[in-house]
Amino acid sequence: MKRLFLILAILPLLAASCNKQPQPVSGKDDIEIPSYAAGEKQGKITYQLLIYSFADSNGDRIGDFNGIKAHLDYLDALGVSALWLSPAHPADSYHGYDVTDYGALNPKYGTEADFKALIDAAHAKGIKIYMDYVLNHSGKGNPWFLEALADESSPYRDWYFISGNPSADWRNYPMLSGYSYNKNEWHSATSGSPTLTISSTSDAVTTSGNASWNLWTWAPGKDGREVKFTSDGSGSYYSVMEVSGNTGFLVRKYSNWDAGSKFGAAEQDFTAAEGSPIRLVADGGDIFFNGSGRYRFDLTNVDTKTVYYMGAFGSWMPDFNYGNISQAENNPCFKALAATVDKWIGMGIDGLRLDAVKHICGGMNSFDNNNNVTFLGKWYDRCNATYRKTHSEDFYMVAECWMDASSVAQYYKALPANFEFDFWERLKWVLNQRTGCYFCKDLMAYRKLYAAQRSNAIAATKLTNHDETRAATILGRDIAKMKQAAAFLMTAEGEPYIYQGEELGYWGKDGDEGGRDELVRTPIVWESASNAATRYLGGHIDYDLVTDAISVKKQEEDAASLLHTYFKWTKARNSCKALWDGKMSAHSKYNDSNTSDNTIAAWYMTASSGEKALVLHNVGSADKTIDLPSDKLDNMVVSLGSVSVAGSSVTLGASSSVVFMQ
Repeated sequence: MKRLFLILAILPLLAASCNKQPQPVSGKDDIEIPSYAAGEKQGKITYQLLIYSFADSNGDRIGDFNGIKAHLDYLDALGVSALWLSPAHPADSYHGYDVTDYGALNPKYGTEADFKALIDAAHAKGIKIYMDYVLNHSGKGNPWFLEALADESSPYRDWYFISGNPSADWRNYPMLSGYSYNKNEWHSATSGSPTLTISSTSDAVTTSGNASWNLWTWAPGKDGREVKFTSDGSGSYYSVMEVSGNTGFLVRKYSNWDAGSKFGAAEQDFTAAEGSPIRLVADGGDIFFNGSGRYRFDLTNVDTKTVYYMGAFGSWMPDFNYGNISQAENNPCFKALAATVDKWIGMGIDGLRLDAVKHICGGMNSFDNNNNVTFLGKWYDRCNATYRKTHSEDFYMVAECWMDASSVAQYYKALPANFEFDFWERLKWVLNQRTGCYFCKDLMAYRKLYAAQRSNAIAATKLTNHDETRAATILGRDIAKMKQAAAFLMTAEGEPYIYQGEELGYWGKDGDEGGRDELVRTPIVWESASNAATRYLGGHIDYDLVTDAISVKKQEEDAASLLHTYFKWTKARNSCKALWDGKMSAHSKYNDSNTSDNTIAAWYMTASSGEKALVLHNVGSADKTIDLPSDKLDNMVVSLGSVSVAGSSVTLGASSSVVFMQ
């Protein structure tokens, strides 16, 4: 899709020293869409996007790699230097967090060649690619898990927690040390591997079987039907039926779809060959056979039993078992997963976002942070070793450790970056309570905790993500607050993330807040809602968002839009070293001890090379004049709302922000 930028000339760049403000576009003094030359994006801003709902390139209404590539100009204008992609692998669910093959890509998103083309095109614009990796669990349909259930002697059996009596056995798993047994996190499954063989025959068609086992069969354009098996008297079963054309089959242990009843192939959409035994697995994939005539279906090795497996996030996400964490790097499951990362590093990715890391060792509500940190340190070292074979810098890795800052701090022993969930917890309070004086003190305290564990710790700051109620909803869809949230994000110490649609003002409540997770994962509307990538969300969409009226195109044309606030403040961060390289320090007057001016959030950002900027935010609902006799006010870098300078005084309008070079 061709994007229409209403520009008559290119916006001049802010000088690296921040001595120049953005100049208006000739003839359109209210429209400023930044552009960047090589090496000018220094702000280390990352954009989180959902592959399936970002942009569709082929008309199937599913986002894809080529759709992302087609909109790299937009992401470049936003000033981002990295993309965090939602899981790109084949998976059981639309969101991709229940992976069925870590070494492959979801074919709905495109081919490996398409993915490589995206990586190369992004790199050409100075944009890195981070893949989302799920180390806590796989999908229930992952062949590793299916094989583990099918065969007690399978090497994959030890890759998961599988037991006939978990309430007695869970203590025997070294990885669950520090974990309390929770029966709700263990789920029943059928273990065993019946065999199905299809062969042509002249035997009479069986009309009624005498076994609990049955075939569920269907053909294109026809309803499914049940065909009973008959015992052959030796512990096996058979059924004879007429087949015409390509026909689908599943085997059921009972005449229903109860847990443990369904058996299929170890791979999805398996094509059977006459006379070749098919090894069936519980919850396996559909089987298809193309034949014409009468066929006998023989079912053998039907002994099965009930077992239980741990899935802290639900029955569809069985947890991985890495054994003794002190030796996790030698664990076969660890090695297999790391080998898949090697493939993607070889293709050109620059980093990983790790999902749900605090749950890797333990369960949902009881976890072992010491083991988690040890495991993640080994994981990072293994991936970084591969990356450093072809790169001079270290591999990037950021973790979702959803805890308060003091608890997250210990994870810096293992990883260079972690998401700072407390950033948004504090900021939403600041904006909604209109009290800014404590913000700098809080953030500086968090940075001190991190630095005690890693001197170069990276705080990955953000507003909300794909698992949280949207920032716009929490801020009451107040456009002034939403704009100021962007200004805070771009002027604080850390490396900021922008979540897909945040820059457009998308709203929505997640499932924990009475909504649905899909409602915070809304597709981007570029020019027309008719082209939005809506298909994967199954109709669970707020169509008040999927509209041409608030599309990217409309917001690009509106200088007062939230999108233009993001353009402006990401440009400032990228161009001003004091912002992108700076460390926060408190202002001598406007700080946590000055509660009489509590609507003011103020701090300095000082770069390693000495450049210094003063950051001011008035989060109040009225104008605020402050006196700054010791600060320089003659070099304004960027502003939001109403800002006026008179001598040593600055008047900030309601929800207004400004940055001055010192």
